[in-house]
Formats: sequence, structure tokens, C-alpha cells
Amino acid sequence: MRRSGRIEEFVSLQGNPRSRSSYQSAVRRYLDFIYGPVRTGRVATREEAGRYEELAEDYFTEPHNHAIDVQRFAASLNAAKTPPKSAHFWLSVVREFFKSNGADIGEDAWRMAKRRGPKGRRARTREATFNKDLIQRILPYMPLLLKVIFLTMISSGMRIGETLKLRIGDVHLDEEPVRITIPGDVTKNGDPRTTFISREAAAAIRAWLEVRNEWLQSSTNRNAGLLRHLGKEHLAKAIENDERLFPVHVTTVHKSFVTALEKAGVDDIDPQTQRRKLRLHQCRKFFRTVMAQRIPVDAVELMMGHDGYLTDAYVRYTEEELRQYYRQAEGAVCVGVADDVAAAVVGGHLDALQEENAALRGELNQIQRQITMMNAMQADVGANPEALQRLVDARIKEMMGKSGES
Repeated sequence: MRRSGRIEEFVSLQGNPRSRSSYQSAVRRYLDFIYGPVRTGRVATREEAGRYEELAEDYFTEPHNHAIDVQRFAASLNAAKTPPKSAHFWLSVVREFFKSNGADIGEDAWRMAKRRGPKGRRARTREATFNKDLIQRILPYMPLLLKVIFLTMISSGMRIGETLKLRIGDVHLDEEPVRITIPGDVTKNGDPRTTFISREAAAAIRAWLEVRNEWLQSSTNRNAGLLRHLGKEHLAKAIENDERLFPVHVTTVHKSFVTALEKAGVDDIDPQTQRRKLRLHQCRKFFRTVMAQRIPVDAVELMMGHDGYLTDAYVRYTEEELRQYYRQAEGAVCVGVADDVAAAVVGGHLDALQEENAALRGELNQIQRQITMMNAMQADVGANPEALQRLVDARIKEMMGKSGES
């Protein structure tokens, strides 16, 4: 007797949680096409997940022409103008799902499905390109945490998932340039690697660490009511003990980035795909482009984790060699300052950068004061609920007084 559902068994073979989620989504998308949509929202409820398992069981036990079904699915993706890369991925997952359930339909049927699906292998969204002018236009609208994450990503070539999983101990702030050791359980390919961040990003991280604990405590307080409502008060301790450098969810970061784009007036949408032209992943593209103009491209690819193309014939750079190369090109990824300031950073003249850092510390101090005031008010209201009512009454009287004067 089957202990778990077919979908659960299939996706459990994927080691990476994000891969499991992607595979699960692809299979459910296929079942939605065959039987009609099951989900009412973006995330399946427990009941909807159970229904998907029932449909998967039915699909492989009832009579179906699998070859025709897959071709119809591919044609539907083409009709819906699904981006080719997404369509190819979904079809490949469905093929694996078929094989894992003993229903391989053969090479001819899969070739036919590919012909009926979307053509091309490049993304259809016409993406905009980061440059220093555009970045400096967006940075002022980024809240503190997003700004530090952005500067870290764009000066290191790391993915957003890798950046948010870093622990404080992975960032070696006592070295210059600051070295980041990315553990194998964090990287996409499972191999640990080393990269570096600019002195601009390092200064931002140092400043962030001064308020991180208070920010984390404030976050715990903000979420206390929600956790009580959900009956998950035990998670408050997990928040307090979070060892990540940036203790925030990727969805929160993406939403914050979109808000910054909107405020900066650069939230352009591709009319064909209805997707944003600027995304956080383009930090990696910017890093690769500007760094490869100054140092060997294979050294850049190594720092980014794109070392699969390197053969044993290629020189394998030592950590010190990578450090020297990064130092050569560091000015290219100092994006929050003017080019002459970036050049001064590389040359060792840090006065201009220190001024920039002082401004950032001023911003941090202001946020720190706001957090302290908010926590104090929250404590006062918790101890004396009548205090909040008195504040509200006083504010109403003040507003009525002004209204009477006018």
C-alpha cells in the first residue's frame, strides 16, 4: 500500500527545497490542465494538496492516452504564450514524473510535444540593464535592509537565495577585501565557493550589524500578535535565535525591491510578457559584465559559481589570486558612489567613502531611535492600555480644536 502520494514521493527525490517546490508546481500545473484548476489561490491549501494527490493517483490508474495528453499540454502552453524556458522546464518535469510512475511515452512523443510547445530558449521579457546611473536613481528609495542586501549582491555576484542564507560567520569583515565563504548547502550546485564584496558593501554590513539585534527584536514584537492568532507562538524563539546575516524572507525582499522601483519611477513592465524589466537577479548579470571587462572571465565565473565549463586544463585560481583580481576590479562594483569616488576606494584613498559611510550611519542611528521609541510605546501600551486611549482622545481634541479655529 502506498504510504504517501505520487507527487510527494516524486518531489521528495529533489534535495533542494526550492527544486522540490518547482517540481511540485509543474506537476500540479499539468494536472490542472487535465482535470481543471484545483487551487483557488497562489498556494495550495492542505485540502487542495490532498486533491492533487487523488488526481495523480487517478491519472495513472485510469485509462489515459498519455502521449496525446502531453502534446495537448505543450500546445496549451504555446497558446498561452508561456515563456519558452518555463515551458521547457515544466515539460521536462512532467516527463520525469511519467517515468517515475512507469509511464514513459517514448522519444517520438516527446519530440512531438516539444514541436507543439513554445519555440526558443531565451527569456521573452526584454529586460532592462543595470548601470550606475540607474542604480543610484533607485538606491535612495531602498529601505535600509534592502539597500545592504542589494550592495552585497551586486558586488559579490551571489544569488538572492545564497545571500539570504548567509550566516554572520560566513562574512569575514576583518579581511580586505571582505571575503565571503558560501557553504555547499547554500549554493545552487552544492559546491562551496569563495567570493568578495566591495568596501562600500562591507561598510553597509558593519553599519547594519549595529542595529541588527534591535531590528530582530522589533520584528519579533511586530509578529507576536500574528503568531498568537495562528497558534505558533513557539516560532518567536526561532526568530530571536536566527543566525542569518539578513533574517528576512525572499518574498519580503522582492516586494521591497518592487516598491523601490515604483518610487523611483523605473518600474517598467514588458508589454508582451507583463513581467518587470528590472529584477534582483540582474545584480549577477551586472557583476559578470563589469568585472569581466577588467579581469579574466574565468575568475569572474568562479566567484559566481559558474565553474562547470572549466576543464582540468584551466588554471584553478587560489583564494589569494582571486582576492588580487577582485581588488583590481572592485571599483566597478562600488555602485552607490560616483566613479571618481570608486576609483579612490581602489586606490586606497577612503575619505570620500568614509563620508558616504557616515551618512549611512546617520540613517542607521535614526532608525535605531525609531525602533527604541516604538518598543517603548509598545511596552507602555501593553502595561497600561488606558494610555493608548488617552493619546487617541488627546489627538481627537487637538484635531477638533483646529477645525473650530478654521
